[in-house]
Amino acid sequence: MPEGHCFRYAAGPITLEPHAPEAVDTAERLEGRWLYGGLLYGHFGHFLCETTSRLWALDHVGEVDGIVFLPKNQMTHERRHFRHHLPFFAAMGLTEDRFQIRAPQAPVVIEELALAEPGFGIGDMIEGRPDFRAFMQANLGRDVGPDGPENIYISRSQLPSKRGSVLLETLIEKRMEDAGYTVFHPQNHDLAVQIATYKAARRIVSLDASSLHLAAMIISPETRVAILNRGPTNNIDDYIAQFTRWQGRAPTRIEAVKGVWYPEGRRLKKRETHATLDLPLVCKALVAGGFLPKGTTWRAPTDAQLNSAVAAMSDRMGQPLQFLSGKK
Repeated sequence: MPEGHCFRYAAGPITLEPHAPEAVDTAERLEGRWLYGGLLYGHFGHFLCETTSRLWALDHVGEVDGIVFLPKNQMTHERRHFRHHLPFFAAMGLTEDRFQIRAPQAPVVIEELALAEPGFGIGDMIEGRPDFRAFMQANLGRDVGPDGPENIYISRSQLPSKRGSVLLETLIEKRMEDAGYTVFHPQNHDLAVQIATYKAARRIVSLDASSLHLAAMIISPETRVAILNRGPTNNIDDYIAQFTRWQGRAPTRIEAVKGVWYPEGRRLKKRETHATLDLPLVCKALVAGGFLPKGTTWRAPTDAQLNSAVAAMSDRMGQPLQFLSGKK
């Protein structure tokens, strides 16, 4: 059915029309009423934007026994697809004691399946349909109160090097800490702590990062957000659009990329680059946006600091790096 297709871009679905499976006499039968969830992603950012996109329909389709997803990959045990996402479903009130999650690895027969349009996604779908925004804002972390510092800097410095980031982010962290910010590494905290921290924050400064999708869903309308572009992708556009729609105002956008580093002799993969930022320009933009006190200035890193950072990243990636100037 066309309603079962999954979308990422406006050009067309990312799913294919399937061939009918061969009749299987021993096919598992899922009794009851189920919501079709679309494609189940392991990556948290894609999970938030694409796997959750049909949950809004739970407000409209009546009682269901659970959600059945298409598994993105084949695994021996289907629970491996979603066990790390169970805290998210629990944070929505969809706990395992009353709500089943399935990602079948073989054909199943479902007694009744409710199909709904995706209400959220990346690119053209990042703002979310009103039903989806209302559902998430009413349910996500509904039992979690605000708990954390008022000023946070969301860091990528402890993520694997292949994820891409900026060089010398620890220098940015130090300067933000000097200004009274707490450095926050989302991946080091469980979902409840992340939700509580974002709810408590009144100023958030971050590189463009998938953790911002969660923050945009739950922060206070009064919270001020600044996002630093970290490279040659256009991912920052999604975060700006999401916050603008969900929060009712645009975040401060900071463009300060001087160039990017990537493995020598290889094709540039935009998501895996490490940028150098114009730190005095970053500081100027943060002061202008009210994120740093007036009169605050940042010095540019020395050549020795930059060379050391490039060498360290080269060691982490196991190959020399080359530089591409400007935002391409």
